[in-house]
Amino acid sequence: MRNHHVRRLLASACFAALFQQPALAQTPEDSAGPQIEEIVVTAQKRAQKLQDVPLAVAAFTGDTLKARGITNVGELTLTTPGLQIQPGGGGSTIPFLRGIGSTASAVGNESSVAIYLDGVYYTRLPPGFLSLNNIDRVEVLKGPQGTLFGRNSSGGVVNIVTPDPSYAFKAQGSLGYGRFNTVHGDAYVSGGLGEKAAMDISVGGTRQGDGWGVNRATGNRVGFVDDFTIRSKLLLEPGESTKILLSGFYSYSKSGSQGNTFPGFTRGTRTIPGLITLPLDDFQDHNSDIDGRLKAKFWGGSLRAEQDLGFARLTSITAYTRDKERSKGDGDYGPVADFIYFQRAELKQWTQELQLAANPGGKLDWILGLFYYDTKTAYPNDFSGLLFNATIFPGAHLYLENFQHVKSYAAYGQATYEIAPGLSITGGLRYTRDKLAGNGRQNLATENAVINPAATLIPIGASADRKTFEKVTFRTAVDYKFTPDILGYVSFSRGYKSAGYNLIPFSAPPQRPETLDAYEAGFKMDLFDRRVRFNGAAFYYKIQDPQVQLLQNGSLALSNADGSRVYGLELDGQAAVSEALTMRASVTLLDAKYTSYGSIDPVTGACVRCAPSGPPSPTGGAVSPLINIVADGNRTPLAAKATFNVGADYGFDAAGGRFTLSADYYHNSGYYFEPDNLLHQPSYDLVNAQLKFAPNDNLAVRLWGKNLLDKKYVALALTQEGGPGYPYLAGAPLTYGVAVDFKF
Repeated sequence: MRNHHVRRLLASACFAALFQQPALAQTPEDSAGPQIEEIVVTAQKRAQKLQDVPLAVAAFTGDTLKARGITNVGELTLTTPGLQIQPGGGGSTIPFLRGIGSTASAVGNESSVAIYLDGVYYTRLPPGFLSLNNIDRVEVLKGPQGTLFGRNSSGGVVNIVTPDPSYAFKAQGSLGYGRFNTVHGDAYVSGGLGEKAAMDISVGGTRQGDGWGVNRATGNRVGFVDDFTIRSKLLLEPGESTKILLSGFYSYSKSGSQGNTFPGFTRGTRTIPGLITLPLDDFQDHNSDIDGRLKAKFWGGSLRAEQDLGFARLTSITAYTRDKERSKGDGDYGPVADFIYFQRAELKQWTQELQLAANPGGKLDWILGLFYYDTKTAYPNDFSGLLFNATIFPGAHLYLENFQHVKSYAAYGQATYEIAPGLSITGGLRYTRDKLAGNGRQNLATENAVINPAATLIPIGASADRKTFEKVTFRTAVDYKFTPDILGYVSFSRGYKSAGYNLIPFSAPPQRPETLDAYEAGFKMDLFDRRVRFNGAAFYYKIQDPQVQLLQNGSLALSNADGSRVYGLELDGQAAVSEALTMRASVTLLDAKYTSYGSIDPVTGACVRCAPSGPPSPTGGAVSPLINIVADGNRTPLAAKATFNVGADYGFDAAGGRFTLSADYYHNSGYYFEPDNLLHQPSYDLVNAQLKFAPNDNLAVRLWGKNLLDKKYVALALTQEGGPGYPYLAGAPLTYGVAVDFKF
């Protein structure tokens, strides 16, 4: 035992000498001067200090995000290198983390990076529900979370936590106005309803009067999101050991869709072969015969019940969500009415989770859980919904009805045991069983059934399929506290992304499940009495059956590559330089490539299990039909080689109040959008800044600006077989505005 303590003291002394700090950090009560904020997270489904969690986690409080002008989930990209959150073509959100993700955005296609809100997994989140108003914190868990979070978290998890109601009355809000005639407001009120109950309500919304661009064919706005969200929680604590939390929400959003042609490429038409159209000179403008629009209504609720059993805490989380979407758009993205579509999409989701977790305090921390997931997604046809109107076939209208039903059952457990002072081991296991069922029908009509519900439908095809998949995922880790403020860890884990059917149109079999094995080693350090924080991680991912998507003649093409891999390095640092100045910097370096994606048959010369590609056609647009290529060695989508950000906050007192200046610089080395590596976004830089003046604790005025250099960059692009070619969604241009915050 004495030798053990000697070895530990020697290790502590070595690290202390290396970083020029005492071996044992002082407690906050003994310290003097500024310190880095300490955040408590639930990355392992139990409360822990961020620096004590043996995995890579980026965490931000709601106040920190507001101070930096970050108001929605998509903007977390600027604060978390390695994280790419892109707008989906169908109005959903597409997250990529460390090069892992899927561009599939149709209803029913889940992400490789799971999004949780207050402990509930969401298959799909429309734009309006991703506002970061009145939240407690955001946690970005990097790497597969295949044990505790499980469902489709092969790349990681974005965990959003909103505050629980408080018994003491509190109210706060914000009103703002910005470029493009944008009005924003939010408010939060909370208070007690007696000694054992409390309730809150949170509302927020944005109205963007002008779009980022104009549809030249119609004169209307494009590139916008209008949204409104209301949330409420009711807290009941009938006894000291019982806690019940009932939550409900409603969200509405209306947004535009893509429409321009990718820079450097051309677009053709279906009805006039050989007619070539160049990209518009204005990056944000469209030129479509109709305005692309998506309207989404999203609502639901959850019931969380916790009971302290003495030796452990039992938690039940029941949740139901419903999503209804209506969209219309121009299938060829041009002024000629070649291909107009209308579609209706629906989602119904039930989840039930039971957790039994040890109470803190012992050397052994453990958690057991059961998870049930039941989701129905559809593109139904009730003559008010999905309609493909192709004038290339005069008088003909194509209707699609497509459905998917997924039931998933999982059981999991994880335990951490301190086998020696400062040395802990973690082991976790999860078993998942997914049952998929899908069907689809295609019908032709000689007249518009939306206008005439009595129109006759002519069946032209139908199919159905069922599949069951089973998977065991796990996590193993060893971590060691060299000092109370220096943690090192190594881990090996497996993540799993479920299979899914193509629903536009329905086709079988489904995509194969995606499996990711991750090896990681990292460290976390608080130095100089927590004035400096320095974290880092190196990782290697091996992915089997990575899922991919392209468009073929207006229809989605879902498939799999055979394999890919990712090497990566992350470094993150913060420094409380003085009471007035705090600085930060972080970087992620990635090498993400396909290792096995197609081969040439030596006998037939055919390309087997290859990647689809649509190089430019001489008559404009992409080749039709798509060709097959071997994509071995190509970079995976949205995996930039390097991303980094640097920023600072500076505060000082003057003119009867406190001024705080916050600035962030973000660099992205560029990325490809599809496996054929044809469409490429070059490197770009974004600068955001905010100046806040607070005359007192209850009032503040903020002047903010985003993308101050007005950089033009493509957020998401795709290849569409035939004339439409290469449509894209533009990233946000220069925006600025003013906001007033208040609380009492």
